[in-house]
Amino acid sequence: MLACGGLRQRFDAMATASIPANSNLNAVATVSGYFSSAERERIIALGSARAATEATVSAARKRPAEALSALRKTTVTWLQRDASTADLFAKIERIAQDINKRFYKFELAGFGDPIQFTRYEKTGDYYTWHQDLGGGPMSLRKLSLVVQLSDPATYRGCNLQIYSDGEPSDMARAQGTILIFPSWHLHRVTPLEEGIRYSLVTWIAGPPFR
Repeated sequence: MLACGGLRQRFDAMATASIPANSNLNAVATVSGYFSSAERERIIALGSARAATEATVSAARKRPAEALSALRKTTVTWLQRDASTADLFAKIERIAQDINKRFYKFELAGFGDPIQFTRYEKTGDYYTWHQDLGGGPMSLRKLSLVVQLSDPATYRGCNLQIYSDGEPSDMARAQGTILIFPSWHLHRVTPLEEGIRYSLVTWIAGPPFR
């Protein structure tokens, strides 16, 4: 049972009347063509050249392998910031800061994790409904960013969907598009039916919401 101490101040039912509302908090920012063809090819080559591991789900790491596969089936490579990735980190940071300044207005500190290069390459690979915001270090995640690297004509299924207004909504699939949204949004990747889908996923962190 969670016990809470008494409130130190009395809440005023009208106190929020003077606080500006933000109508953009449920919005997904979609920036088309943010990564050029040459940049996409370089990122795919960079990610493909490094060892891949089976993706995990933080909430299920202590569960049996079969329980994990019921939540997520894909492989990932973690790209650390170094000389080969400095331009990539800088480009993602610029757009994250710009979008946040214009729409979300969160207090941000920087990347909370390395960049994740994700491969959906086996039929049936998928990621079930989840949030990127959670407990522990995940409580620092403010913005989630997804870069679509693959030509949508080369794969079927494997749609990134965000739960919005009571139903799943398909996100843009065009190559080079970057999608940015608050990390509390419920989202998933539907099962891969054919082909291969590559994407980048990363998170921008800041002090926990309060």
